[in-house]
Amino acid sequence: MFIRFFKSSFVSQYVVIGIIGLLLWARSFITPPSIPLPDGPVPLYALLYRLLQSIPVVAVVAGFLLVLLEAYWLNFILDKHELIPRNSSLSALVFLILMSFTPDLLVLNPVNLSILFLIIISQNLLISYKKPRHLDRLYAAGFFTSIASMVYFPFILWFGLIIISFFVFRSGKWRQWMSSFIGFVTPFIFLSVFYFWFDTLGQNIAGYWTFICQILVFPNPFQTDFWILGSCTFLLSLYGLIRFWSGPVEKTVEIRSKTNLFLWMIFFTMMSFLFSRTMALYHPVLSAPAFTLVITCGLITLKKPRIMEWLLLIYFLAIMANNLLIHYYFSPVTD
Repeated sequence: MFIRFFKSSFVSQYVVIGIIGLLLWARSFITPPSIPLPDGPVPLYALLYRLLQSIPVVAVVAGFLLVLLEAYWLNFILDKHELIPRNSSLSALVFLILMSFTPDLLVLNPVNLSILFLIIISQNLLISYKKPRHLDRLYAAGFFTSIASMVYFPFILWFGLIIISFFVFRSGKWRQWMSSFIGFVTPFIFLSVFYFWFDTLGQNIAGYWTFICQILVFPNPFQTDFWILGSCTFLLSLYGLIRFWSGPVEKTVEIRSKTNLFLWMIFFTMMSFLFSRTMALYHPVLSAPAFTLVITCGLITLKKPRIMEWLLLIYFLAIMANNLLIHYYFSPVTD
């Protein structure tokens, strides 16, 4: 029943997904956590932090609406490009759960902001498949990679995903390479001019270099609940991945290529994790779009999903209980 209900794509399913999201985020609306401190050269996020640090409830509401928008948008992209076997709302539900599986994630933060740009980048790359004249799409992909790095600096390494797409899609004429590179450097040119105008260019270049040199520095260790629920999420993703590649659904060359692009997101999540520093608690969900795809493909093709439905229900209830109880029992006491 749980899986079967979300195999269709009607307004009622999306309303239920919104209600589920409200349940997962409920405690944060009542006792909103603080928005994470800016870490590293992140001028756009630093500006946002100054606006929202004194009104955490707005940061929580904005974070929830952002994740909900991302869930619906990713679901639309996966359906449009036929990366899942049928038109459904299941991928939106899976993404929402992955983005809300620990209490630390239940607020606006640099990582869930970066995922918005990752979805935009993915959409542009998917549209450019076998279409060498779509240089504007590749320019946009490079441009938004730079913008995302000004929100969360380790995302700068994700420019490699654009390069990988040229090999995965068996394209990559020199005009495409140059278009994506020009888009990538454009925001930094404007940022450099801004810093130069206010005579802080040298200072900010030194800040970038200092951040890059501090590799494998993680001030915030993972808690027990993260390891437990994270392990369950990994096993669920592994199950979906195995079913996807060995399942009965016939996949064209185009669908396989586009799916491989999403799977590369897992690699770039691990690679950029080396520079995550204080954002290490948030960073792993950068792979949520990839895990959403494989989990959805694994679940939607089940002919007898009763056992998996019970496991998913337990998984969801464990996440919801953890989000509620962690906030209730372990929220800091303030005078």
